[in-house]
Amino acid sequence: CALALAVLLCMALPARAADIEMIAPAMPPHFDAQGHGRIADVVRAALARCGHHVHFTVVPFGRHWADYEADTRYDALATAEADQTFSGYSSKPFMHLQDGATVLADGGLEHIANVTALAGHAVVTFPQAESILGIEATARRFASLRHRADRYDQVRQLLAGHSDAILADGLITAHFVQAVRDRADLGQEPDLDGGRAVVFRPIFATGPQRLYFRSAALRDDFDRCVGELDRSGELERIARPYVERYRAIVGDAYPVK
Repeated sequence: CALALAVLLCMALPARAADIEMIAPAMPPHFDAQGHGRIADVVRAALARCGHHVHFTVVPFGRHWADYEADTRYDALATAEADQTFSGYSSKPFMHLQDGATVLADGGLEHIANVTALAGHAVVTFPQAESILGIEATARRFASLRHRADRYDQVRQLLAGHSDAILADGLITAHFVQAVRDRADLGQEPDLDGGRAVVFRPIFATGPQRLYFRSAALRDDFDRCVGELDRSGELERIARPYVERYRAIVGDAYPVK
């Protein structure tokens, strides 16, 4: 009995202060190349609250999953979708992404409510979007479907009138819309009208995001401390500026957390 009690007490203890190597995808404004952003800042604050320090290695989107599994130097992975399983211990969902359609504000699709409304329209999206978004059958009814891993190219397709909608996370798309507009203001996008207004519509369910840790104790620390951030309102305070920055595009359609 004494041994069992000791084991339970040890399991309840928080992890010792740790320097955590976490691999993450390049997807501003959630994670930028310097390891900052809407999700990155929340993760950093939660781990710091527990006495830990995190260093982000940011790699192209999609590679982060493979590199985490292949390289045990990484202590943790950011982030995993609800239906993904990786080595180690999953955190509870703590933030959400929101996929949807970004369209021209005067293009006739500004009130789009579901993906079936894109039948007969030209769509641009990211590679493997059909399976990730669950639109394999619907996509067959699009007039065309172009895959562009480069987010700038997705925005250029829309603003140039070559596509009617971008299917992707709304905040990521808004970030690159603004980046293309900034380039246009500098004369670096001579073939585009950077002033064309766009709007985002959330035509898919929100995507809960989780972390994976190789240590159960670190996972437990993160769940506890990110929960404390959430209950205190600090999590929303950290994340909100990243949404407010693009409010003219996403409106009230993108979750703060």
